[in-house]
Amino acid sequence: MNLLRKFTTIIVLSVSIAGCSKSDNIISLMYEDSLLKAAKEAISANDSAIMPKYTDFINYVDSVTLKMEPLSVVKDKKRVAPSKDPRDYITLSPYWWPDPTVEGGVPYIRRDGERNPEVYEYLERVNSTVFAESVQLLAVAYYLTDNEKYAEKCAEMLRVWFLDSITGMNPNMTYSQTVPGMVEIRGTGIIDARRIAGALNGAKMIENSQYWTQEDRLKLKDWANSFRYWLENSVNGLKEAQAPNNHGLWYEVTHQAVVMYGGDFDYLRKIILEEQLPRIDSQMQPDGSFPHELARTLGLHYSTFAMEALNLTDIMAEKIGLNIWSYKADNGNSMLSALEYLKSYWKDPQSWPHMQISPFNSERGSLLLYRAGKRINNDEYIKLAKSIGYNPDINEKENSNTIPRINSLLYYKLNIK
Repeated sequence: MNLLRKFTTIIVLSVSIAGCSKSDNIISLMYEDSLLKAAKEAISANDSAIMPKYTDFINYVDSVTLKMEPLSVVKDKKRVAPSKDPRDYITLSPYWWPDPTVEGGVPYIRRDGERNPEVYEYLERVNSTVFAESVQLLAVAYYLTDNEKYAEKCAEMLRVWFLDSITGMNPNMTYSQTVPGMVEIRGTGIIDARRIAGALNGAKMIENSQYWTQEDRLKLKDWANSFRYWLENSVNGLKEAQAPNNHGLWYEVTHQAVVMYGGDFDYLRKIILEEQLPRIDSQMQPDGSFPHELARTLGLHYSTFAMEALNLTDIMAEKIGLNIWSYKADNGNSMLSALEYLKSYWKDPQSWPHMQISPFNSERGSLLLYRAGKRINNDEYIKLAKSIGYNPDINEKENSNTIPRINSLLYYKLNIK
């Protein structure tokens, strides 16, 4: 059966595609708009369940984020791309190390799950993470308070990173996650672009501000369209689009966010149905496991990381009336089968039967269980999510796609027993 027809026979469309054709109807790209609205209402009502988290959130944004200097790909740059253009983004692939058996150490060799501290000499890795987080913190603060000071700072940061003629990033990631000594063109570094998607999410949220002008919007849309062209046509992008693991899933998440930011909702629907959903068919085993992720030294992390990508696809899909949590492939694979496989290990990470060489944060599973429960009306998942709770390290920055300070607000009901 045609995938589009099969999908729409399974999934109830909550709104018409035509009804979502204008981006003006959408608050954000990558957050649940209903949760943003609920948080704002709870704060206005001085709800005691959310106010401590909100107070911490605003205090942090006021004392830290508002005072930050804007970041860029050229700021304090120590390593320049082979192009010699400081505006080209460059990072080191984190699990690659100098080969001790070869003079000079190149080409580097892979030690999966062991992060080479040399990655932090490529400042774009840290700067892009902090930038994406900061833009989204400011954008959410602006939405919750309607205070223009947050949008003003957010706009400044976006202009410096993307639009400035001296500091603005070139719209490609050709040199992302490079491996010294390796000449093969790689697509794997595109996974860093999820931070770019996060920044576009923040830009979307300040579109009504006086400080984010029509000229700014048009320039950033031009940048996003150029980046989209690179994603879809470069050797790097074409390779990553074929990745059979979490990299392929995250490529599509970035692709979807860039397409949505550009306002192309018909194409967004097309790539969700025709590019992301087939990955559910092909990347899972019948028991719900992700074999490519189980082979890693951080198997529980990467299995969850794959689910986080699919969940973000569902958040974007929900805005055009689709429910990916309800999708079931012909071979029986689904997000729910993966959830069933992983849920007991999220509750008790120590019982994980595969490799996981670093501690695992169970709150990541709690968010997925809670959202699945809400999307398919399953009280068992919600109950299990609440038994785990959501009290993460709010300063954690490595997974910038799930910013704890923001999720603590949006999912504040997770800690209400």
